[in-house]
Amino acid sequence: MRGTARAFTLMTAVLSLGLTAACAADGGADGQKPVEQARQNSGKPVTLKYWTSFPPEATLKGAIAEFERVTPGIKVELREFKAADYAERLPKALGADHEVLDIVGVQIPTMTNAVKARLLPVATWDNFSEDWQEKLGETAVGQAERAAKDGKLYSVPMGSSGGTVMYYNAALLSELGVSFPETVADLESIVTKAKKLPNLQPIVFSGEPQQQEELLFTIAGQTSPELSDDLFAGEKKWNSPEMVSALTGYKSIFDRGVMAKSALSLKGDAPAKLFGSGKALFLVGDSGQSPLLSDSYRKDNKVSLTDVGAGAFPVLLPDGKPAVRSLAEEGLGIPKASKHAAEAAELIKFLTLGDGVAKWSKDMTLVPSLKDFRMDQEVFSTDAAREGYADVQEVIGAGGSARTSNQAFLDEVEGDVLLDVARGKLTPKKAADQLQQEWSSGRFDAK
Repeated sequence: MRGTARAFTLMTAVLSLGLTAACAADGGADGQKPVEQARQNSGKPVTLKYWTSFPPEATLKGAIAEFERVTPGIKVELREFKAADYAERLPKALGADHEVLDIVGVQIPTMTNAVKARLLPVATWDNFSEDWQEKLGETAVGQAERAAKDGKLYSVPMGSSGGTVMYYNAALLSELGVSFPETVADLESIVTKAKKLPNLQPIVFSGEPQQQEELLFTIAGQTSPELSDDLFAGEKKWNSPEMVSALTGYKSIFDRGVMAKSALSLKGDAPAKLFGSGKALFLVGDSGQSPLLSDSYRKDNKVSLTDVGAGAFPVLLPDGKPAVRSLAEEGLGIPKASKHAAEAAELIKFLTLGDGVAKWSKDMTLVPSLKDFRMDQEVFSTDAAREGYADVQEVIGAGGSARTSNQAFLDEVEGDVLLDVARGKLTPKKAADQLQQEWSSGRFDAK
């Protein structure tokens, strides 16, 4: 008898849970989503106040218009700020009684800790996808979590950037009868051919410290994916065997003439301009150059190239794998003071997990965090561009070190050392010892 009663009680509980889960799955009573039911009960439309500095309004407006179309009763009031102004204004606005925001863009690496006390942890959001973490890349989500000192997630990452990748003049590469290089040895062979062509630089790149650091840690990441993270966290020494090996590889591409030492004098947008004018076969840059893959971008910006492709920087060592440092750049958070948190979660879901991703991603300012995302085919007119973007997307999502620097160390020490190595003025071992000596001097914070 006790067993029968217990079974009946258990069945009742299961049925009750099932009904609750069904309501939750449907979103509310009568199969309505919670936000729809709430708006119907209140009878009032909702306007979400959304502040951000990135992506820009021009990038977001198409996605927001589509959200408003498919979600009647919710309007979005978007306000865009310049990055420097936003970093100062957002914390103040979140702490003010007169300025109630519903959604905020969070520059994940630099702003998370300044605003997290005023944001709802993502784990507490109602009306958000239960399996959302399975749908976003682990690298981006992990970086967003680690950005907060308490290890909690306060924003959902929209997308990431990548450090060193390589773009190429696809039409010219085809004329040379070669494919995009998978290894540095392949690249060296192509460069040898390209040097015979008049008025052409085989590879252009920036000699600025930030870009040289990206190149170094791209090479390092091919065999030691976590090296950059470990160095900046103080968990490995700058003169460790892994670092000496990375510096040796970095030096070798200049010693072998794969990348010309003379190009180290290029700064700013000079490499991109040379490449865009057809005066270079390859451009070594970051993922921010990906709009070059788009026909419409090249036309609007008077870039003369007819076809551009891209890929990961070629692998240097036989046992290496393609790598790049990446960074979850922009997250979307919900302020604690928001009176429309459920509706805000709906918009964030649309922009990070839903159809909104295909809208805002077309300008390629960020590589979306959404797993298995494929860009609308209308953006690209050639296989080189289509496959190139997919390759860049894949290497950024593959994991590895974060695209972060100790800016003071880079400006005062590291940048000059890397240039001296590239120019043959310092051996890798002496460079590594010098970096470690300066890093351990106490002038730079290792955390």
